[in-house]
This record gives sequence, structure tokens and C-alpha cells, in this order.
Amino acid sequence: MLGWMAAVLVGGIAAAQAPPNIPFTTIAAGKISGVRTPTQVVVRDAAAWRRLWARHAGAGMVPPAVDFDREMVVAFYAGAQSPSMMLAIHRIVREPERLVVYYMLAATRPLPQPEERPVITPFQIVRLPRVALSVVFVLQRTPPVLRPSTGP
Repeated sequence: MLGWMAAVLVGGIAAAQAPPNIPFTTIAAGKISGVRTPTQVVVRDAAAWRRLWARHAGAGMVPPAVDFDREMVVAFYAGAQSPSMMLAIHRIVREPERLVVYYMLAATRPLPQPEERPVITPFQIVRLPRVALSVVFVLQRTPPVLRPSTGP
């Protein structure tokens, strides 16, 4: 009984000391972007947001609304990749001196295909509460996932 209570107490202390997750909302995510090189971007003002969106979606495209008085944008572009690559921002953590964006960039293993598949440019763009901290991106490695082919 005493060992169980000690484990609960230690677990509670560890959980209390863990950096808090920052809530975020995906603005856009997909496999095709005008940003063709690996790029990680933090946007804290409307002018920079318009420039990034034009680069991503094309000139003349109106970016989704973001309240830069209260929010900021984090964008991750994986650059040109094989069609089996998958990108996901899965957690953002606030540490004392910085925000850490944990992302996954991993290959899925499609069933063998007889023809060449086109190159994709995976991306994810999220909005989150505005902070003045620096932002770092950390790759979380995961094993490949087997998925069925969608082609003929």
C-alpha cells in the first residue's frame, strides 16, 4: 500500500513539473504547397502572414484570418518528398525560455506501385496563442506505418 501511494505521489510530482502543452489549431495541412524547400516559419504579424500565404498558396490568394494581437502562426514545410511521406505537428510545449514544436516526418510504406509517383510538398500551418518566446522544432521519430495503396 505504501509503495502504491509513493508511486502515485512521484507520478503526480512528475506530471506537475512537465512543461504545459500549448493548444493549437490547424489552419491548413496537405501534400501540395508552393513552398518547395524545407522551411520552418514563425509569423507574428499580418504583413509577414500575407507574404507567407502568397508563397504557399499563390499570389492573390487571401490568407485565413488570424488575430495577431492574440495569436501567432507556426508553419512547417517539408519540401519536396516522396509520396509516402507524412508530416504532422503533434504537440507544442512551453518551456521556460522557448516553445518547442514537436513534429513527425515519416515514411509510410505503400504497397508496391508499378508506375512512378509524383513528388509531394507536405505542410502544416497552425495558429496558437501569441508568445514572445523563441520557437524550436524537434523531430519525433516513429516507425513507418504500413498503409494500403490507393492507386489501381
